[in-house]
Amino acid sequence: MRYFLKNIAQDSMPRTIIMIVLGIAMWIPTFLREENIPLVVVTLLLTIINTLLTIQYFYRGGITNLPSTFVAATVWLGWSAMPILHTCWQVHMVIMGVLLACMVMLKMDYQHEATEEAFLATLICCVVAVIPSIFYTGIMMIWGYLLIKRQITWRVWAASLMAIAIRVVLMAVLHYMGWWETIWMENIPALTWQEWAISVGTFTALLIGTLLPIRRPSLASGIIYLVCMIGLMVVGGTWMMK
Repeated sequence: MRYFLKNIAQDSMPRTIIMIVLGIAMWIPTFLREENIPLVVVTLLLTIINTLLTIQYFYRGGITNLPSTFVAATVWLGWSAMPILHTCWQVHMVIMGVLLACMVMLKMDYQHEATEEAFLATLICCVVAVIPSIFYTGIMMIWGYLLIKRQITWRVWAASLMAIAIRVVLMAVLHYMGWWETIWMENIPALTWQEWAISVGTFTALLIGTLLPIRRPSLASGIIYLVCMIGLMVVGGTWMMK
C-alpha cells in the first residue's frame, strides 16, 4: 500500500480503465433524469476535450515526460463525479479557454516579441468569456503574466488590444444587425454562485491532486490524491441522490 501511494502517479492501464468506466457510469443518471439532453451532450463533449487538452498541457509544459493516462483518468473522473456540473457547459468553456491560452503562452521565448502569443491568448479569452468578470480577469491575468515574463512591450500590448477590438467590433455587428444575437454575453444562461463555487472547488482539488503526485511523489502526496478524488465522488454521489 505504501509503495502504491508513493508511486500513484505512474501510469497503470487497469486503474485507468476502471476510472474511465466509473466516469462514464456517473454520466448515465444525468442522461436519464435530464430533459435537455443536447445540453448534457455538449457538456460531455467539452469535458472530453478539456481532458485531452489537459494531457497536452502537462506534456508540452514539461510537467510529464509523455502524455499521461494518470492525468487523463484523474481529470475525467473528477469532473464526471460532479453531476451538478453535467449541464454547466459555461464552466467547461472557460476551462477550455484557459488551457488553450496557457498552451499558446508556452510558446513564448526571449528571441522574439510575444505579439502572436499575446494576440491569440487574448482572442481566446474574448471568445470563451461567458460573463464580464471572467473577461476582465482573463485579460488582466494575460497582461500580468506577460509583465512577469518581461514580454510586455508596446507592440505586444497593441496586439492584445487588437484582439479585444476585433471581439468588440464583431460582436457589435452581429448583435445590432440581428444576425446572431444568442451569442451576446448577456444572453448566455447564467450559473448560480453555488455552481461557480463548486466548479472552482473541483478545479482546485483536481489541480492539487494531480500536480502533487507528479511533482513530489511521496506517501503524503498519494494520500492527498486519494482524499481529493474520494471527496469529489462522495460529494457528487450525495448530490446525485438528492
